[in-house]
Amino acid sequence: MSALAIGIAHIKARYDEGGFMLERCEDPGCSVGDDGHADCGRLACPACGTGGSNLTGGTEGPVSCSCGHIWVA
Repeated sequence: MSALAIGIAHIKARYDEGGFMLERCEDPGCSVGDDGHADCGRLACPACGTGGSNLTGGTEGPVSCSCGHIWVA
């Protein structure tokens, strides 16, 4: 029996018309690694998988997600 690694799905978040819209990444099977980078190359939360407008901070310092998770990218 072999082990199967399942990652957190990459979810794009954007602010549109007064509310947040969430949608799966357009890259099929895109998931987020422990380092906070999605397979597609974008920054995303390693705890919940969201990126875009849900994140604050930079790529060379602490990044925080609206879910409450903070990490260094």
